[in-house]
Amino acid sequence: MECSNPGCCIECGKQVAELPTTVEYHDQEVHLFNPTVCTPCLVALCETHSTECVNCGKPIPPFTLVGVLKADDGEKQFVHMNTSCLTVGSAFHGYWGKGKLHNFVEIEAC
Repeated sequence: MECSNPGCCIECGKQVAELPTTVEYHDQEVHLFNPTVCTPCLVALCETHSTECVNCGKPIPPFTLVGVLKADDGEKQFVHMNTSCLTVGSAFHGYWGKGKLHNFVEIEAC
């Protein structure tokens, strides 16, 4: 049964029993409070909207912070924002959403 209250999955409309929605995706834990998404839909979003980390080559799931690097051609490249992967010197960060970068900011002048 589909619902229309704030506790419903924004993707499929089914009631979400518990927040945060937590999944393990390629050995990474994803904990999502907002937006409200059920477990099967969060896994599907990870499969559809993850991007590749240029440092380790593993996927960066949606709804996570990313370090943003500038490539030689001006293209943006992304790295995980965790202690085991983040490359030193990244002065930019943002939020990886459903297939695009959000809230991209410079955190220090280079």
